[in-house]
Amino acid sequence: MSLVIPVAHDPTCPWCWIGLSQVRRLRQEFGVEFDWLGYELFPEDLEWQDYAPAEPLPPNKPPTPSRFELALAAEGIKLPAAKRPYRMRIHHALQSIEYMKDQQAPVQAWVEAVYEAYWMRGEAVGEIEVLRRLAEQGGFPHDGMEEALESRQFSNRIVKFDDDAYAAGVYNVPTFFIGQRRYAEQPFVVLRRAVAGVLGVRPLATSTGI
Repeated sequence: MSLVIPVAHDPTCPWCWIGLSQVRRLRQEFGVEFDWLGYELFPEDLEWQDYAPAEPLPPNKPPTPSRFELALAAEGIKLPAAKRPYRMRIHHALQSIEYMKDQQAPVQAWVEAVYEAYWMRGEAVGEIEVLRRLAEQGGFPHDGMEEALESRQFSNRIVKFDDDAYAAGVYNVPTFFIGQRRYAEQPFVVLRRAVAGVLGVRPLATSTGI
């Protein structure tokens, strides 16, 4: 039986788009599986945050990459250019993953379908009708999905930010639970070493030697 790694996530988080890429690579290299745990960044009882605009750079100062831009570069991926819904609640999408678990459907494939719909095509995956269409098009079970989501059948499995998530030790998404440690917003090389350590194997050699 392969190692199953829980990962706390929210499909609307850009760091989780990086996390999805990392999951794919870890599955390919080590044959491990992942249990996707819904941690809702902006539940209905949490008000949207307003962010102050960034201070303009001095005209003679060259720009420097942000931590997120460095993470994208390290992973070798780009953030898709699709225009995505602004301030969308994601509760139903997180519920749909729990629904697929109960249906013994291919959960990894469903998670990828939800992420790709949102990040690559800008679809409103927080809406039940969009999720139903994705399930129909992808051949996933969906006969009882709409009723289950509307009745919030799986809400008790979803952890809300901030207080509940913090109490569970999750302050950022994605957070990977590997062995007895948590790894939040970490580069792939760190996750790779952690998985190899738990499995007691040597990771594959890379061109950088790490």
